[in-house]
Amino acid sequence: MRVAGLVALLLIAPFTAAPASAGDIADRAILGFSADGTKFAFEEFGTQDGSGFPYSSVFVIDTNADAWIPGSPVRVRIDREGATVTDARKEAAEKAAGLLSGIAPRGRLVASNPVTELAADPHLVRFVPRAAVPPIDTPLELAIEEYPLAVADAPEGEEVKGFRLTLRTNAGERLLHEDSEIPANRGFPTEYRIADVIVYYPPGGRPVLVTLVMMLVYGFEGPDGRYLAIATHL
Repeated sequence: MRVAGLVALLLIAPFTAAPASAGDIADRAILGFSADGTKFAFEEFGTQDGSGFPYSSVFVIDTNADAWIPGSPVRVRIDREGATVTDARKEAAEKAAGLLSGIAPRGRLVASNPVTELAADPHLVRFVPRAAVPPIDTPLELAIEEYPLAVADAPEGEEVKGFRLTLRTNAGERLLHEDSEIPANRGFPTEYRIADVIVYYPPGGRPVLVTLVMMLVYGFEGPDGRYLAIATHL
């Protein structure tokens, strides 16, 4: 895929730039899957609180291992007055071009609960994996449970938390993720919420389910919102 095509792919999702009086809640763009479903990619982007510098991070996930592929994530922050989020996204797209080879807008967004949604439960979503009316699938549930974890050098007065993510089906519960410690790259997360659920049915392969979890992380001007992906198969 040409760099120009990748730039266009990363610029699919609209964004707004507005003055922030609190933390920096990143936007996200779901970039899609490889044809066989073994890779999933997304981007988070925005304007950093405190500095006001634009940033973009591109993540590519090995869905079999539920781990970043080598070279991921690609992180860009432009420490220059006048630089825009569009500039950061373009630079990240160019740097991530090799990692995004073969990634296309495949899969379906089956549930979404942005931080601006106030009526829904941020820790529980109920959905069906395919679009059909009436539904042809048994409903599935994803649930997040938070719990405190000790972290060295945590900010005074902040309770740093880990989480476990559970998938509930008619066959029972399956644990998808459980923290025993907080990775250093997360910073100091104080809250988690289910942001998006994406399902892809690769030809001849097992369906892939990706949960995008938003972390609210201790920040300079208030909680910052960042994403992580948990991948599994149905």
